[in-house]
Amino acid sequence: MPLIISNEIATELITMKECMESLECVYKEEARGGSGEPKQVGHSCSNPGFQSLVPLCHYEGASLQLGFLALRIKTDMVYWQLVNGIHRELWYTSRPGKYGGLILLFSIENGELLAILNDGFVQHMRVVGTYALGAKYMSRPDTRVVGILGSGGMARGYLEALSLVRAISKVKVFSPTRENREKYAREMGAKLNLDIVAVGSIEEAARDVDHLASMTDAVDPIIQPHFLNRGMHLCTVTTQEMSPEAYRRIDRMVAHRTALSEHLFVTDQRPRQLGGSHSRTSEWESVVPVKISFADLLLDRVLGRESDKEVTYFVSEGMGTQFAAVAGLIYKKAKERGVGREIPLDWFVQDVRT
Repeated sequence: MPLIISNEIATELITMKECMESLECVYKEEARGGSGEPKQVGHSCSNPGFQSLVPLCHYEGASLQLGFLALRIKTDMVYWQLVNGIHRELWYTSRPGKYGGLILLFSIENGELLAILNDGFVQHMRVVGTYALGAKYMSRPDTRVVGILGSGGMARGYLEALSLVRAISKVKVFSPTRENREKYAREMGAKLNLDIVAVGSIEEAARDVDHLASMTDAVDPIIQPHFLNRGMHLCTVTTQEMSPEAYRRIDRMVAHRTALSEHLFVTDQRPRQLGGSHSRTSEWESVVPVKISFADLLLDRVLGRESDKEVTYFVSEGMGTQFAAVAGLIYKKAKERGVGREIPLDWFVQDVRT
């Protein structure tokens, strides 16, 4: 019988270390051509007034090694808010504070629906786990001082994941709201036993750090070229966080993307009255000297950096194999422990040929 697995249950089932191991396993399988081509497809339409979008975004991917196929569906409304002069991209389903993403997990053996999961916990784990793997292969091994931009779930999860691959000694965190950045410093410092200092600007968070991680929902450029020190490793959740000039400071870059999206423009979806251009292209395409694939990096075909002076940059977008890796692991653990809500399989199969 299929299982319904909530965020609350999923949180208790896997560790960050297990998540990263599953992701790395599936990425290497994908790099060797064993998991099929992951897909990401999105459609959207503006609502009356053009202040928000009604999107439909889905990801699909499979792992033959794990035996799962995952389909992630996201229907959150998108809207924009100006905070300290920077546009932030926000979402909701039904009403602010509620989100509607779902993951459908299927068996590769017979196509049977195995589970329906909330996507929130999986979303955070698959993103921060992937970015920490990027740091594992691209940041300097002696990375000790880290700058974090953002104080939400991604920023919290990323620091936890990063601490598994680098021996961090100090963290500087900036978030526009003072209360939020101070709370992050206090809580994450206690959780990870780290020296975390809340600072008052992006520039201060970036000063004299070995690694700068931007885990924000900004859709305006916030990374400027003078923030980037020699030898730094940089990661951003989206390329929109990077100013065009900042790309010229990058020596080596991984853009972990689906094959489908390689042929697409990076689109600024905001209405024109909110600053959207609808024609934003990938600024890095022509200016970054060395562009390498994550697959080649994972299989040791290329180096993540060739010197301690290089500025390296990792950015990744969603892909279905990530959901197969993390949701599949959660499902296996749920079955082992006998948790999750069972529902009849007959609800999802039929005797009408389609």
